Amino acid sequence: MITAQVKTPMSKDDPNHVKVEEIPLPPPEMWAALNNAPAKPPAPEASLSLEQKPRDEEVLEFVSDPFVVVPLKFPFRFRGAVVDSITVRRLTIGQVSSLVGRVGGGEVSTFDIYAQMTALPAPVLRGMISEDGTAVTNVAYGFLPPSLRGEDE
Repeated sequence: MITAQVKTPMSKDDPNHVKVEEIPLPPPEMWAALNNAPAKPPAPEASLSLEQKPRDEEVLEFVSDPFVVVPLKFPFRFRGAVVDSITVRRLTIGQVSSLVGRVGGGEVSTFDIYAQMTALPAPVLRGMISEDGTAVTNVAYGFLPPSLRGEDE
């Protein structure tokens, strides 16, 4: 039997105080039919969903994962779901182009780009505790193309 470890917070003040349980998982042949993914917060209306492919962009199967999961020291609730980690995804050139194209000549902040990378609105990212916010933005900043970091390519 395949099992998974589940950590349940036992204190709102101490993120390390958790109850660990082993739960049984269904057989692997049933996994494709199940959708038990945690509820993802919807992307902001103005941003391009990472699942949406920009015009003339091939969807590639990358050999290595183009994302990093950042575990949070201070999980929070957002739209009814507990967020205990944030996935920061690298943007494709097409997604960067679409983002810049939507903004036109207007201002785009790094948090607008980070929102695109995390599927969380910029105000949510700004509202995080500094340790977690710094960890997420450090990963996201490292994923920015040089042109968006103010560097020569």
